[in-house]
Amino acid sequence: MKTLLKKKENSTTHPWFALLIILIIVAVLVNVIPSGQYDRVVVDGRSVVDPTSYHTVDKVYSGVGNFFFSFYQGFCDAAGLIAMVFFVGAGFGVVKRIGLLQTAIAAACLKLRKLPFALISFLIMLVIASQVLFTGMWELNLVLLPVVIPLFMTLGYDLMTGIGVVMISSCAAFGCALTNPFSTAIAHSIAELPIYSAMGYRFLCFCIEFLVGWLYLMLYVRKIKKDPSKSMTSDIQTRYTAIETENFKFTPKLARAGVVFLVIFGYMVYGTVAKGFQFGEMSACFVAMGLLVGLVYGCNINEICDMMSEGMKDMFFAGTVMFFARSILYLLNDSLVIDTIIHFLAQFIEGTSSVVAAVGLCIIQTIINFFIPSGSGQAAITMPIIVPLADIAKVTRQTACLAFQFGDGFSNFIFFTNGSLIAMLAVADIPYTRWVKFFWKLFAIITVIGCVMVAVAQSIHLGPF
Repeated sequence: MKTLLKKKENSTTHPWFALLIILIIVAVLVNVIPSGQYDRVVVDGRSVVDPTSYHTVDKVYSGVGNFFFSFYQGFCDAAGLIAMVFFVGAGFGVVKRIGLLQTAIAAACLKLRKLPFALISFLIMLVIASQVLFTGMWELNLVLLPVVIPLFMTLGYDLMTGIGVVMISSCAAFGCALTNPFSTAIAHSIAELPIYSAMGYRFLCFCIEFLVGWLYLMLYVRKIKKDPSKSMTSDIQTRYTAIETENFKFTPKLARAGVVFLVIFGYMVYGTVAKGFQFGEMSACFVAMGLLVGLVYGCNINEICDMMSEGMKDMFFAGTVMFFARSILYLLNDSLVIDTIIHFLAQFIEGTSSVVAAVGLCIIQTIINFFIPSGSGQAAITMPIIVPLADIAKVTRQTACLAFQFGDGFSNFIFFTNGSLIAMLAVADIPYTRWVKFFWKLFAIITVIGCVMVAVAQSIHLGPF
């Protein structure tokens, strides 16, 4: 027992530690911030906020019992995403343990290793970004991590490079998404704008943000190639390893399993884009992947069950850390302090010039996204308040929507209240603090660029109105 409790010299901070500390701090703060509410009205079947209706209410306190209850409630609120993460583990558990994943990566490396890293990373990032640009579902890229990370490790790069390729491309695309049905469409609808209008301007913004992100990754790769000791992940114990390409060859059994994998994965991507698949349908695809790939390869049911369960074990921390983010949101909502925070922030843009007000809207939306990481939820709650403020400050509604999209989009990749971010970092074996150390400078840069593009949009009166 003493041996088990003894702290190891190379031990790392537990994935739950920082989130538990933050949850405790929030549990204290919600008892200090006044409770308040905006009235909600139903418009076209959707609940929106009456921007003139804010009023304080009797303080709703959150006691010790509610703190402990928040763990259960957070788990319930995050159940769909948690389930999908576990089923991703089940599906890839089979794909990995029969050798299909390693063999596919080895084959890709043999074809890519002669190409420069700049070209490889640019093309892969562009493919990843294209999906997010049109669907807004950057969470889907979680399933790419078990493939992309070993690929770049086999090509000679570190763990941070692999997740950087996925996350940076997703960040640029989500923040500047052209046809995001979950936030952009709702914001445009509330602002009474043509849905997905000003797409050309957002595409220009995407090109700038994407190139900046890609160059940032190139600088990091150049630094660690010159001096490997500067890698931010060299001391991290990870499930991912570089693959010896000469040890893997496609056999007829692997080829059959590979065809089944591609059909199911392709159907899932098609369903996500064309049929609106959610976590349930995507989870079903991964269950089918594990069972059918295993059967076609020649495994018996007991072997498949063993591989699926082992794969789910690999995803334990990735699946469980998400409920902390939802627990934090539960405490904020239950204490009725979110509307108070929004009302407080909205006061800062009153009485300023239109350009300053537009930039202020972007900053305010970024702050609000910490408390309301759901894009659709943030649009429904804040846009009815932001639109009248924008009209008063003579900010075009299109610019106000752009400020909302940037504020909501980019900060999803750094705020720990976003369960999807925490899940992806856990899948990648990257501690949250290590990710922040890598990403915060880029986040600052793309946020500043976003504010500049918002200011330009206001200066040219981006419309139609």
